Amino acid sequence: GAITARFISSGINAEYGGSFKTGLYLPTSDIDIVIFGEWTVPPLRTLERRLIDNNIADPATMKVLDKASVPIIKLTDTLTKIKLDISFNTNNCLKSAEKISELLKQYPCLDKLVLVLKQFLLQRGLNEVFVGGLGSYCLTLMVVAKLQSCPRHRRGRLEDENLGVLLIEFFEFYGVRFNYNNTGIRIHDGGSFFNKNDNAEMKGSMLCIEDPFSPGNDIARASYCMYIVKEAFKIAYMWLKRAVIAPSKPNEQVFPLTDSILGTLVKVDRGIVEYRNWIKNNWVYLANRLPHPESYTHTTQHLPTRPAKGKSRKAEVWQSLKRNEEELSDTPTDQSAGASSDESDRLTDDISSDAST
Repeated sequence: GAITARFISSGINAEYGGSFKTGLYLPTSDIDIVIFGEWTVPPLRTLERRLIDNNIADPATMKVLDKASVPIIKLTDTLTKIKLDISFNTNNCLKSAEKISELLKQYPCLDKLVLVLKQFLLQRGLNEVFVGGLGSYCLTLMVVAKLQSCPRHRRGRLEDENLGVLLIEFFEFYGVRFNYNNTGIRIHDGGSFFNKNDNAEMKGSMLCIEDPFSPGNDIARASYCMYIVKEAFKIAYMWLKRAVIAPSKPNEQVFPLTDSILGTLVKVDRGIVEYRNWIKNNWVYLANRLPHPESYTHTTQHLPTRPAKGKSRKAEVWQSLKRNEEELSDTPTDQSAGASSDESDRLTDDISSDAST
């Protein structure tokens, strides 16, 4: 594509991955690009320098996450304003996209549920893995695990299910019922739940999802703010439950009349709509302005001066997540929807029995 052409040089191949490849991307989602080549160490800093020298990336938007489990470069393209995540030789990224594509064919409702949930997390600043949030891949596998455990799925009736019911059940399952202390998620071979404490390498994180391609590997261990995500799911369930059940008093307003029930939780602001329209109306023009890859320089000039960091971005997002948690705590709750502490401290019997039936 036109964007990958900005990064390709002799002997290097670039491919799309992630939600852009599977079609599960939001208008503001990052586009994942995987660059393949022969390196002993991923040339993160070299690519960073050349992206800036060739005016491909705005230095203020560059983040080199060289300490991450999968080192990446995050940037915004100067011409198209599209956000990109670049990694090197990450075959698992492409394999994961292929797996998600298979699951989308198997579960026709999956894409709709995932897109709503991704927007839900995005609005609350809970969607970035590098600051402890819940990423798109893990979120998708959580939805799949819930669908796999649904008795209606095993009876072959899931495709006729009301999407609103499935969304409320997802929020209830992972916000109220699911026991994060003891339970791990596995989608392989039809899906199941397991006691993660039986594996020493899996019991350290709150959310545990087994890698479909590498049994024993927990792909959700980086989501260290999962307790805030769980609280967000819980509040969403309580709010939707109150909204769909007739209030006890006829004049009681459960949600604003100007909004749909779902619109009280998930919104698409004007800025996103305007950005999407801008891309749609200008993409052909922008693509024609992209220089040929051979026109980019490959000189090894000195590293550009990086802007002063000041307060770390990680600290800022952490404070934002804490404020989010406080706001959620102020939301009216339905006492009947809560689970007892005894129930949350043990492996849920109905989860285990439902998964093994």
